[in-house]
Amino acid sequence: MQEIKYVGEHLWLGQLGHFCVILAFVTAISSMVAYIFSSRSTEKSNSKTWKSLGQWGFFTHSLSIFSLMGLLLYAMYHHMYEYSYVFDHVSPDLPLKYILSAFWEGQEGSFLLWMVWHAILGLVIIKRSDLFEPQVMAIFAFAQAILMTMVLGIHIPFGDDTIKIGSSPFTLLRYMNDAPIFLNADYLSLIKGRGMNPLLQNYWMTIHPPTLFLGFASTLVPFAYAIAGLWKNDHTSWLKFSLPWALFSGGILGTGILMGSLWAYVALSFGGYWAWDPVENASLVPWMTLVAGIHVHMVSRNTGFATRSVYFFYLITFILILYSTFLTRSGVLGDTSAHAFTEMGLEWQLIILLTSFVLLGFLPWILRFRQIPHPAKEEHIASREFWMYIGTMVIVFGAFLITASTSLPVYNKIMTWFNPAWEGRVIQNVIDHYNKYQLWIAVFVCLLSGLSLFLRYSAANWAGYRTTFLQRMAIHSVLAGILTGLTALWIDFVSWQFVILGFSGLFGMTTGLDYLMTKGMKDPSLAWSSLSHLGFGMMILGTITSGLNQSAISSNPFVFQGIFSEEDLKKYVQLIKGKPLLSQGHLITYQSDTLVGRERIYSIQFQKLKEDLQVEDEWTLHPTALYSNDYSKIAAFNPDTRHHIDRDIFTCVVGLPPSVESMEKAKKIEDTLRFRPIDISFNDTIDLGDYILKAGDVNFKPGNAEYLKNAHDAGLSVTLSLYDKKRDTTYQCQPALGIQGALLYNYPEGIEDAGMKFKILEDNVETFFTPEEQLDYQEFTLKDGESFKLGQTTVRLVGFNRSPVSPAYTPAQGDIAVGARLEVQNQGSVELAEPIYVIRDNQPMSIKSYTASSGLHVRFANIDPKSETFTFRVAADLSRPQKMTIGWATGVPRSDYVILQATIFPGINLFWAGSILMMAGLLGAASFRFLKRKA
Repeated sequence: MQEIKYVGEHLWLGQLGHFCVILAFVTAISSMVAYIFSSRSTEKSNSKTWKSLGQWGFFTHSLSIFSLMGLLLYAMYHHMYEYSYVFDHVSPDLPLKYILSAFWEGQEGSFLLWMVWHAILGLVIIKRSDLFEPQVMAIFAFAQAILMTMVLGIHIPFGDDTIKIGSSPFTLLRYMNDAPIFLNADYLSLIKGRGMNPLLQNYWMTIHPPTLFLGFASTLVPFAYAIAGLWKNDHTSWLKFSLPWALFSGGILGTGILMGSLWAYVALSFGGYWAWDPVENASLVPWMTLVAGIHVHMVSRNTGFATRSVYFFYLITFILILYSTFLTRSGVLGDTSAHAFTEMGLEWQLIILLTSFVLLGFLPWILRFRQIPHPAKEEHIASREFWMYIGTMVIVFGAFLITASTSLPVYNKIMTWFNPAWEGRVIQNVIDHYNKYQLWIAVFVCLLSGLSLFLRYSAANWAGYRTTFLQRMAIHSVLAGILTGLTALWIDFVSWQFVILGFSGLFGMTTGLDYLMTKGMKDPSLAWSSLSHLGFGMMILGTITSGLNQSAISSNPFVFQGIFSEEDLKKYVQLIKGKPLLSQGHLITYQSDTLVGRERIYSIQFQKLKEDLQVEDEWTLHPTALYSNDYSKIAAFNPDTRHHIDRDIFTCVVGLPPSVESMEKAKKIEDTLRFRPIDISFNDTIDLGDYILKAGDVNFKPGNAEYLKNAHDAGLSVTLSLYDKKRDTTYQCQPALGIQGALLYNYPEGIEDAGMKFKILEDNVETFFTPEEQLDYQEFTLKDGESFKLGQTTVRLVGFNRSPVSPAYTPAQGDIAVGARLEVQNQGSVELAEPIYVIRDNQPMSIKSYTASSGLHVRFANIDPKSETFTFRVAADLSRPQKMTIGWATGVPRSDYVILQATIFPGINLFWAGSILMMAGLLGAASFRFLKRKA
């Protein structure tokens, strides 16, 4: 068979991309080898030469990585759908601002993003150059080489199978499947991209992932310095160089996690900022071990204690990052996480990646363990290092509990290998499970952090300082107790356990603030740590106020008993458009909804009422529902929030009528409706039992909303009035029928409160419009400005349109088209008819115009340039029946409601402010130490 020569493919980009992938992989290995030789060389000049080669290798590698990112972005920007990655993540309607988000939406792009950050951090380390550069950069180059295997995209035949090494973002779409469309050489003209997940089309997707991945990448730096210390058997010097990087990593990784929480809260339908989702946990645990490492690092730097622990924490942090990568990318969390990556088929590579760094990190740590300095004497119980170490052990215990629970899917998968009948262990109530244990972790951390701030390293002058310390702690305990009592007047602590947690958070806040004012103002290096401690206590208090005391505005169990489950009754209400609902002291009204692009925007009005039912406050929020890329169903709900200093009011549409939710459901409902025919005379009534139906006059210019959205040659509608005898209420609707060429379009309209729907049956077309072959056309020849009369109707030629527009006319290349403008007067009404005369391929065509009020069919028949006359063929449609056949369906489900969640989060700004202070403290401390070293 002859090979197909495909049209429009940009193969050069893929070829260049594959070249850059191989170049980046090879130069990472060469850089690693050069740096290893540099570190092993005993001659200074020789070591310097190898170091220079290693630097140039990493420069070339970095350039290749940046080129890969640029090439892929170029392909996505220009919609090169011949590449599978572009096809999967970009579509013609994707806004330009989401191209970056689409880049790292998929696994290959996110791996590239990770490597881009590694490259940038590596270049910074080279620029800052210190005595550990060869060892640190050898680790960086090794990490890049291993990560590069994830995007190599090499397939090696192995017997009847194929070994797959990585997945390249430059793989051609036609290589991924053998669909019949690829037998067409011009297949690119027949396809368009699937597009980005609508749930991710949010500005947070633009800033959260790169920040989080910078956090992931930055944990490699303290890991690499730890390996360098073990490599050189120098267990003190590396501590000085690694501390600023550890602080930076803690601040950036924490900021990335915080951004994810904020994204979940303000842009997603989670109904909160933390759900103990496995992917959330996988990011949190490395941050916890890194923070523990920073604290024991401070102990080691000041006392010489805990150096072994510093090694352990920095090593385990990056390994936990890799473990989280395995969890989120292997597909093992597919059934337990809301936002894990889909499976790539690279599970064995991920295991090799993880195993490589476990061995790289812990083998030298074990081998050097006895050589790592460790003071023989025990820490004094009144020393800062003792309680800081206890605090880190508490953090580690919390991290272990989270990791063990998060890893249950891995445990279940392993067990099924040995026992296929294994049912697996599942945590039923995730939030209660984690909160039950982490509550006490937070209590101990708050108390110990506040306590340790005012202790001295090595318990210096403890005998003389003890009284002052105890007095200070007593004052803070009393102050925290008073504040806890005052807080209890504002919020409900629910149980004694949360009273203790609240007390510990306030204790952490008061001690942190005290330390900031007394020590931090004098020494900037101490200010940042006190700021972080203050922030942690504030965050804990904010967690209690917003978590325990959130309350639902959207709760009316008396109205919705039997509609919702018992749990849903507490947080959801059903709102019918235009009908206010009283719920928890608020009058809530679903006012309207508007479809803008793929987003349906709802207007929900809230009126807070006083006891005398007068309006105390009023506001409107706009939660949205986002349709899928093909508009076939709702893909996501996005909330809207009203922010106050002391509380937030969070609203989210969580459910819609089936007919609005998806096209498939709407079609199923429509197919179940049985329309019974009713012959009704205009301006007459029919008794329908509990209702009386009245029909107005026929309207040839329908006002039906759906009709007006589309173009038609002609159409008709009728205004129906339905009187409800029981409610003494009259409803109206206006079903319509549209004609476009030979096609008919029906636009039914329903009356929601009556559960009815009406439509004009298609048989009415022949009744109200005479078929073309039965029309009696007459010819009239006019000059511009002249007129003729047909019965009681006067027609005047008033001009021409050189760019005519008509639903029945689709312009083609080479057309010569002109539209005549005819003013039609009939019994006081004036309409404009615009028939079109077209010459296409030397053949004349006539596009008819129909005027509804006069019932005239007008065709532009001929143009005589010599005499400057124009010939028109005109026929009068005399079909004017006095009745119409209407289709009537009952038992129609409502389509004008939303299920709404509206929640008050009191004191949530304490959580955000505390979290920001924590990260500011870490990043501030990092900046201070970087600048201090530079100076």
